[in-house]
Parts: sequence; C-alpha cells; structure tokens
Amino acid sequence: MRDWSERFDSVIDSGLLHVFSDEDRRRYVEGLATALKPGGRLFLLCFSDEEPGTQGPRRVSKKELHDTFAEGWGIESAEPSRYEVRPDLMDLSFSEGGPRA
Repeated sequence: MRDWSERFDSVIDSGLLHVFSDEDRRRYVEGLATALKPGGRLFLLCFSDEEPGTQGPRRVSKKELHDTFAEGWGIESAEPSRYEVRPDLMDLSFSEGGPRA
C-alpha cells in the first residue's frame, strides 16, 4: 500500500477489522492511516462483544476499538448496531434481529 499514491476522504469497513489477529490488526490500522487523507474518516462496522455465542467472527469490545485507534486517531462515536443476515443463513445462532455490531 505504501506505493499507492491515491488517498481517500472516507473509508468504509463493514466486517473486516474483526477477522484480523492482534498483529494483523495493527498493520491494518497503519494501512488505513496511509489510505486516508489528513482529516479523513473511517466508518467501521464489526462484530460486537455484546453478541452472545461463538458463531461467526471474533467479537470486538468498545475498549478494543479505543485501544486499536488510540494513537493518531480520534473516535467521534461508537454506537451499537446490527448486521442484517440473509434469510437463508438465519439458522445460524445469532441474536434475534441480527448479530450485534
């Protein structure tokens, strides 16, 4: 990514951060800092530690988000949300209304 010169005002992550190990997460955040213009915004949706069970990806706590983006980032908000799940996958054990994010 360091050789890529294009920079963006906004980046959307809808379900990527939560798949990374701690080490890969650090490299991912470094890449985001390179891809975003100064003052750019990241919009992120990840599985929440509020989602019960173990089905699906790693859960991420609000504290982990704050720790992950502690250096060089400002978090404007971290609000609860839900993923919409395709009806044919609803036999998976997620919370009613969709997995918490």
